[in-house]
Amino acid sequence: MKIFREPQIISGFIYEDPLEDLPAVTHCGEAFCVRGYKLPTHSHRGFELSYLSRGEATWRAGDNPTLQRMGDLFITYPNERHNGEGRAVETHHLWIGLELEKLGAEGRHLAGHLRRKKVRLLPGCQAAEPVLRAIVGQVVGGLPGKGAVTLAYLRVLFALIEQQSSRQAAGKQNNKTLALPHSYSIQKAIAYMEKNLDRRLPLSELAAAASLKQVSHFCTQFRREVGITPAAHHLQLRLNAARNALRQPAMDITRVAMQFGFSSSQHFSTVFQDAFKITPRAWRKK
Repeated sequence: MKIFREPQIISGFIYEDPLEDLPAVTHCGEAFCVRGYKLPTHSHRGFELSYLSRGEATWRAGDNPTLQRMGDLFITYPNERHNGEGRAVETHHLWIGLELEKLGAEGRHLAGHLRRKKVRLLPGCQAAEPVLRAIVGQVVGGLPGKGAVTLAYLRVLFALIEQQSSRQAAGKQNNKTLALPHSYSIQKAIAYMEKNLDRRLPLSELAAAASLKQVSHFCTQFRREVGITPAAHHLQLRLNAARNALRQPAMDITRVAMQFGFSSSQHFSTVFQDAFKITPRAWRKK
């Protein structure tokens, strides 16, 4: 095991060739990085699956840059040169390297599937996180039979990746986004937001509505499942409701601003234009 001791990495480690009885696992690890970190260009002899459990990162592999958000799984191919960098906040990565063709029929099937579909990013792949953590736990724990247990976890991971990539392809074909269902806690928080559009809601109040004691845990879970912060999502709901209210002739801009919890009509107009690229007054005329 190599412990990261770099200015850009707050904490982390990597195992190279971690399982003697399963050499097709080339490496695995995790790292908590400072905001704006830069990962130099490198490559691996197998596929690499990199999961982001916190923050946002930009990867460059192939022709185009790829934005990875919390809950996304980013895939690089054997011997493909790639690099990455964090964005405005700290990031937490969890990854594994695999020579898929050496991992039985399931591995060969997944490798062929990824190559045919040219899969680069699997958004909203939260189900992969506990499986990846379980694999890393087997490596770190050093328990007897860890190779066989890891292989069983890998089969689950393969099935999840193929399922998610198939759903993604179906969503593109139907020209719509397939949203994963939110957990019960996050559903309760969103329902509470929808009932309270007349003011900004404190995070502690939203966490309580979700029946979660820790605000930090609530915020992390919300962003992982929804893709944005609770405050940003609630603001979107208020702005959408305000935009619909502006359709009514009796509702002037100041009244709408007050009804949906904005401090002034000027503040409302600024936020509205940032969100919809049009002023409330121009929207009413349209």
